[in-house]
Amino acid sequence: MTEKILEIKNIHKSFGKLEVLKGIDFSVNKKDVVCLIGSSGSGKSTLLRCINLLEQPDSGEIIVNNTNVLLDPNVNQYRAKVGMVFQSFNLFNNMSVLKNCMIAQIRVLKRDKEEAKKRALYFLDKVGMSQFQNASATTLSGGQKQRVAIARALCMDPDILLFDEPTSALDPEMVGEVLEVMKQLANEGLTMVVVTHEMQFAKEVATHVVFMDKGIIAEEGTASDIFLNPKQARTKEFLGRYINNN
Repeated sequence: MTEKILEIKNIHKSFGKLEVLKGIDFSVNKKDVVCLIGSSGSGKSTLLRCINLLEQPDSGEIIVNNTNVLLDPNVNQYRAKVGMVFQSFNLFNNMSVLKNCMIAQIRVLKRDKEEAKKRALYFLDKVGMSQFQNASATTLSGGQKQRVAIARALCMDPDILLFDEPTSALDPEMVGEVLEVMKQLANEGLTMVVVTHEMQFAKEVATHVVFMDKGIIAEEGTASDIFLNPKQARTKEFLGRYINNN
């Protein structure tokens, strides 16, 4: 039986007079990899930021593990369980790689330093970055920074990990190393919601694809539904170049 872990119900979000999200509904089951695709400005990243409470929705419900988190004031504890990996990495430049992965464990989860260090080293090894544990974050390449950011999020033992265009700030040769880490996590059953322009990744890895257009969900389904048999004209138009090249 599938276990529903996240429900988005009728989420609306405007910035001034611009309505960015126009009543979004979808759900995520445990171990799902949901890819949000669509043109820039379609609302994908705003939706992700609402899920993580970096933006406050104007109306609607965000239900995680049967709790409407918009009614729960403990944002830090919530974000420990619904982690986020940003396109710009958001590492602490004044800290080593290891300390980047320890600080939230100590401050939010109240782990002691030894346990936090043990978890940090475990996940740094998992993403192939343990040899850089003592390096300053400023010395790393973009791909290395993103792998550290993923390790840092994993250290919090999240129920869901959100990825906001995690490869968009990377040089092309670094994209593959980050996508490989994400594929490995997907194969291990991590529940993920990924905003991405990497269509091949979405086609290969996603259990569910959501195509957003102008603040609504225009179409959703399995990866094969969306990529091989899109129903909506707008979906076909968006995917046209990708489909024609593959």
